[in-house]
Formats: sequence, structure tokens, C-alpha cells
Amino acid sequence: MKSVHKWAAYLVWTEAVFLLFIAMYLLIRGLTSELSEGDALTAEIVFSFLGGIGLAIAGRGFIAQRNFGRGATVLANLIALGVSYYMIDGDRLWWGISLGIFALVTLIAALASIPKSRDEG
Repeated sequence: MKSVHKWAAYLVWTEAVFLLFIAMYLLIRGLTSELSEGDALTAEIVFSFLGGIGLAIAGRGFIAQRNFGRGATVLANLIALGVSYYMIDGDRLWWGISLGIFALVTLIAALASIPKSRDEG
């Protein structure tokens, strides 16, 4: 397996684990504190959980050198770049720059990981 596919898979799996940890944190935080916006918190938990599962599956696409992981990964990291911009704009400079760099590296790895054709595999 080409190393760019491995790197893309590891980066995407890191993002997946991070999103799943966010979902668990928000769930625990929501159960142990007073809520003012329960619907918004529920939506964030579901979005983080489903996003984490989706990215974990996308990582398998990179390992298999197939197309099914690339689109989701590119979209997720374009969204993450937008989020990092707003973090920087909102005076969360360290978090925004860290997220932006990680998202950019993952985006480049996803774009560089060209899937093999059906005839090759």
C-alpha cells in the first residue's frame, strides 16, 4: 500500500476519534449540568457522533485505495477550514491555527491519495 493512503487513513481516523470524544464529552456534560438549549446540544452530539463514524468508515476507503472515503474527507476538511477561520476570527487563535493546519494536511493527503482503478484491483 502506498504511504500516502496510509497517512490519509491515519489522519482521518484521528479526526474520527476526536469527533467521537467530542460527542462523549458533550453527552456527559449535558447529563451532568443544567441545559438551556437541549435541542442544540442534542444536534451537536448526533452530528459529532455520525461525523466520527463516517470518517472512520472513510479511513477504510483509503486503506482499500478506493474512492468512497475521499469525498467525505474532502468535504469534512473544507468545513474544518471554515471553522478554523471563525475560531481565529473569534480570538481563539491557537485552536484555529491548530485545526486549520491539521485540516489542511488531511485535505492534501486525501487529494493526493489517488484510488486504484477497478482493473488494478
